[in-house]
Amino acid sequence: MYGSGPGWRYPGVIEGRNWDKAALEAALKPVIEFQRAYGVHICIGEFSAIRWAPDESAYRYLKDLIEIFEAHGWDWSYHAFREWSGWSVEHGSDRSNTKPSAEPTNRQRLLQQWFSQNRKP
Repeated sequence: MYGSGPGWRYPGVIEGRNWDKAALEAALKPVIEFQRAYGVHICIGEFSAIRWAPDESAYRYLKDLIEIFEAHGWDWSYHAFREWSGWSVEHGSDRSNTKPSAEPTNRQRLLQQWFSQNRKP
């Protein structure tokens, strides 16, 4: 199942660096500055989090990223809907369970909440 790396927690220390919402925003600072300098529209093509990240880390990571994207008026698309169960928001956090959850996951509800705010052009 695509290897078995360390179970990183978000927010938390990952490879010696503290990652939280402020750190994500700082990492995206070049994009923010580019947008301001050139008045361009930003589209985040793909982002995700592995569903079995410990302690709801995937939900918190996705939530923080989406809040940053939305605060800057960026468009975004989640990777990847129904491509592989590891990225799936329809599957629970149990890595060994490859069947979709009977109830929406908190990650799925998060995406649905943001999608519901979209307006037709």
